[in-house]
Amino acid sequence: MIATIDPPGAAPPFTTGLKPWAQTLPQHISPTAAKSYLSCSLRFWFERVACIRKPTTPALHLGKAVHAALQAFHLARWRGGDDSVEAVSVAYEAAFLRLEREEGPVNFDDAAEREKCRLDGLRVVAAYLDSPEAMHEKPRAVEVLLKEEIPGLSVPLTGAMDLVEGNFTPVDFKSAAAKPDPDNAAFDHEIQLVSYQLLLEAIGETPPSLDLVFLVKTKTPQVIRVKSPSADVHRKQRVTALLETAVEGIASGRHHPQPAMHCSWCQYRRECKAWLPGMTVADIHQPKAA
Repeated sequence: MIATIDPPGAAPPFTTGLKPWAQTLPQHISPTAAKSYLSCSLRFWFERVACIRKPTTPALHLGKAVHAALQAFHLARWRGGDDSVEAVSVAYEAAFLRLEREEGPVNFDDAAEREKCRLDGLRVVAAYLDSPEAMHEKPRAVEVLLKEEIPGLSVPLTGAMDLVEGNFTPVDFKSAAAKPDPDNAAFDHEIQLVSYQLLLEAIGETPPSLDLVFLVKTKTPQVIRVKSPSADVHRKQRVTALLETAVEGIASGRHHPQPAMHCSWCQYRRECKAWLPGMTVADIHQPKAA
């Protein structure tokens, strides 16, 4: 059910700050959607409202294929299946082809770049399986999706965790081109990590840490774990406020350009230049006159 603004005089469960002219609230908010909206509300609109498809970048394609391979490995550990290097490699190859077919086209320059991307992903997967970070015990959960009411949020919070270890530590896997700086990495992914803690606490579990595992695509691939301590009250309040800011902006229809460094690699620069206040989805999809 889509939540709507309470009528005047009603006692809302949370304070949203929404104005009377605002639209209906989204059905839920995820940390990925919130970060996307807060980074650039107009890009969020192009991607998730206007649904403008763009070619997949090789880096994103590789990351998704690697993610699918690691998921296959962790599911095998969970179910007692085949978690051999050969089986996980087959899962990677299958995902690489499936993603090309279902989510492509991938913006490869040529066949040589495609082959390099494929082999780079295989090396990254092999590096993870050979690293101390590869899980050898049974995980608590794999690709678990939670949807919970969180105090301070006017809509439910949702999140899909790549891996939950036996002690309830959530682990998220990231592909990277260079070795991460631990402090910056934890801060960059704060919304996601703390959201996972909020979701786990909502079902009665407090994680001992919030972890990122980076799969670094250097010449010799590296696997680096970045551990962040469990969030205190201040961090949880801060992230909840950021999530609610995204909810309010989405509900109010506030979508506008937010020029910054990310514009240099944004795929929506042409659409952004054509943007005017009040532009609708029909406007952006309307063919230009010859």
